[in-house]
Amino acid sequence: MVIVLVAVVGLIIISGCQSSTSTVEDNRNLSPVEATATNQPSQTPTAQTLPTPTVTNAEEDGPITLTFWTVEEVSSMAEGELGDFFQTSIRNFERTNPDINVKVIIKKDSGKGGVIDFLRTAGEAAPSILPDIAVMNATDLNQAYTNNLIQGLDGRLDRSIVQDLLPAARRMGTVEGSLAGVPVGIEMEHTVYNTRTFTSTLVLWTDVLSASTGYVFPAKGVNGLVNDVTLSQYFSAGGELLNSQGIPKIDDQVLRDVLGFYQHARETGIIDASVLEASTTEELWPIYLEAEASVAQISVRQYLTDRDLLSTSAFGPLPRQNATDTPVNVMHGWVLVLVTKDVNRQDAALSLMEYFLSTAQNAAWNRTNKSIPIRDTAYQQLAGDDPYWAFLAEQLKTARPEPRFLEYDRVGRILQQAVEQVIRAEATAEEATTTALDALAQ
Repeated sequence: MVIVLVAVVGLIIISGCQSSTSTVEDNRNLSPVEATATNQPSQTPTAQTLPTPTVTNAEEDGPITLTFWTVEEVSSMAEGELGDFFQTSIRNFERTNPDINVKVIIKKDSGKGGVIDFLRTAGEAAPSILPDIAVMNATDLNQAYTNNLIQGLDGRLDRSIVQDLLPAARRMGTVEGSLAGVPVGIEMEHTVYNTRTFTSTLVLWTDVLSASTGYVFPAKGVNGLVNDVTLSQYFSAGGELLNSQGIPKIDDQVLRDVLGFYQHARETGIIDASVLEASTTEELWPIYLEAEASVAQISVRQYLTDRDLLSTSAFGPLPRQNATDTPVNVMHGWVLVLVTKDVNRQDAALSLMEYFLSTAQNAAWNRTNKSIPIRDTAYQQLAGDDPYWAFLAEQLKTARPEPRFLEYDRVGRILQQAVEQVIRAEATAEEATTTALDALAQ
């Protein structure tokens, strides 16, 4: 029950932003849009074909109005068909549940005025304005749950949904062993390479270093934190950022090896400082398409978008140091959470979550968004016998959510500074590692 409710809440958040009876923070007027659903990944699913949710319990004084806080990326303001799909989904839920209205309010995704910030401040000063459900960045989930800003989903969300969650989705939504939220979808990156340059799958760093070709990846990172490639390489080589007591640490030998790869690649001209100007794979994608580099990091969304352009390319995991190392991807996502403590309102909120987390709805959302579904049944619906989805399934087995422990902001910045020093040729791998360890010890 818990998983089902969490998934429903996530999709509901997405849908709430576009409802005809809902409102958005910037008061944009949205026209009705009809979504279409199919079993083909390239098409937009029809909301009318999805399961019809039913809720019978309403407040004694009239219909329940659920307040739904979400972010622009998961709302009627999302780009293209995704925003239309969200809007249509909310309207369909309200149409089939006349005793429930959905009021959608869009918040910033982070910082002051963001979802987690408002949950904290409103909970102290004006609890009456708190939402019933919300969408937040998965990186904020630990803080929200441990500070009692949200309600756990164990024993609340429909069991059939919970049991159907992909292990990767469960890892992203779990805090201290409890299901605290359900992701709407999963986003991550992998490698793509030119098959005219490489005749076999890239496995090791030495495979990249031995070729006279460029390698591009978004080395800048986001908000000053270490980029996903470095973090994935660090984890894949066995590095950890917390010791057994939960204290932040840096495995010096692992970091030295990762930075050594960058140093060698820089010295041989395989990478240069220009990669430090990019925070996303999309920013560097034209370089790969124009054959100025033969290896690139790419997001799942970008690959699915441009797949038809890649007849001479192949996908693969991030190259690792040793063949015995297990590739570890870093996952990102928005999670749907339950906020209200009112049991009666929880029933309505969970019904909305479960509607959005139904197999058909989850598959439709992720098909439209070109992201990875969080339910196994939805995943299989999109995957079919496509080898690309089989590849993603293998990567998900060992994928980790972006770190979200309390001191990660400091550790992530230290690691990113070390990467920049080496790629800019301001320090050797040895020197940058020493500097990073000294900074952590302060």
